[in-house]
Amino acid sequence: MPEAVVIGSGLGGLLCGCILSRSGYRVTVLEKGAQVGGSLQSFVRGGIRFQTGFHSVAALAPGEPLYQVFQPLGLMDLPWKKVDSPDEVVVNGVSHFLPRPADVPALKALSPLAYDIGTDFSEEAGTSAARWLSAAGLDQEIFLGPVLRLQSPLKEVSLHEYAHISYHFMNGSYRLEGGGARLVQALSEQIVSRGGSVLTRKEVVEITPAGPGQCQVRCADRSLYQGICVSDIHPQLTAALVQPPLRPSYLKRLSVLSNGTGIFTTYIKLKPKGIRYLEHAVSIDGMLVCFDNPGPDGFARSVDLMIHVESPVTDREAFARTLIRKASARFPELEQAVEQFWTSTPETWERFTGTPGGSAYGILKESGQLSLCVVSPRTPLPGLFLTGQNLGLHGILGVSYTAVRTCSVILGANVINELFSFAP
Repeated sequence: MPEAVVIGSGLGGLLCGCILSRSGYRVTVLEKGAQVGGSLQSFVRGGIRFQTGFHSVAALAPGEPLYQVFQPLGLMDLPWKKVDSPDEVVVNGVSHFLPRPADVPALKALSPLAYDIGTDFSEEAGTSAARWLSAAGLDQEIFLGPVLRLQSPLKEVSLHEYAHISYHFMNGSYRLEGGGARLVQALSEQIVSRGGSVLTRKEVVEITPAGPGQCQVRCADRSLYQGICVSDIHPQLTAALVQPPLRPSYLKRLSVLSNGTGIFTTYIKLKPKGIRYLEHAVSIDGMLVCFDNPGPDGFARSVDLMIHVESPVTDREAFARTLIRKASARFPELEQAVEQFWTSTPETWERFTGTPGGSAYGILKESGQLSLCVVSPRTPLPGLFLTGQNLGLHGILGVSYTAVRTCSVILGANVINELFSFAP
């Protein structure tokens, strides 16, 4: 049985591990942390389980892009729940509910781009989403309102990114009972059931060639693993692990790619019966508000406030209270409903994921030069492949597409086409 070593247990790594295990590989997933899942992880504070980065997904209806990836892997059997209400955007104190693309001719015209999973970017795909919205007569404040789902700065957001993320969320979103941990568990169990392993506290410190199309991976505890290698960590960090070093031209290309900003999150435990649970997401001046942990009485037990930040936050508590006040313009009862809160910063994110600067969505895919920002799954070292958000788009959909593309390079398009109903 051929061996595959996956570095990093984020969604991209686990999806690649699952697909490779289904194709006859014995897969070993190496995670440096104590918990599997990357940004799908959760944690407990004050008796409440919070999600680090997973709240809802889109494109999950039959025939939609994420469904086409998840259904063949058995992930549609998980307890998904469709959110009945569309996203809400608050502009100058007024709530706007985003329409479905089918009801707006200009947005409806984005459908071909939204369903195109390729990386051969047309001139239209590379144009600025902000300029496109203006030309279409659509209010940027409203239609770019859910900015937290997009990279920052907004001026760099391409129509390609907007079509693959915002378009699908306007078509409807879904939440998963139990959060990202359910997805992590389902993928990990598939890998293990086919003879593989998912190991924690395995920090990879070196990748070296080990024969034709093979790599040897060494961990900090001196354990060794060999096989084809798929890295789900940032390409710049992956390249730094390789000995002897990769060719200078490749390293230079990676070094000039910019990373996006990080996210500051306030995790709030709410008082009993403090504020009613709201299923849909609300965007307020660049901040995304997501309620969670609904009780049987219809009240939420927690809410997360998330916002892009471009510089370090020196006073975390003061900044968190500023976000709470901002959210209170839409939810007047919120300030009195707060029982406790905790925060995370881009520095927190960098410690847990290793992403340079704590960037939430990794390498910027800048409008006007998309093709220059795309990193291939192949590396100069035979047998070493890349996957994850840095190769394409971020988010559950973007990472899922990239995992399929990486596995297509490894296994061949014919094998992938037998499993999935689309060509990567």
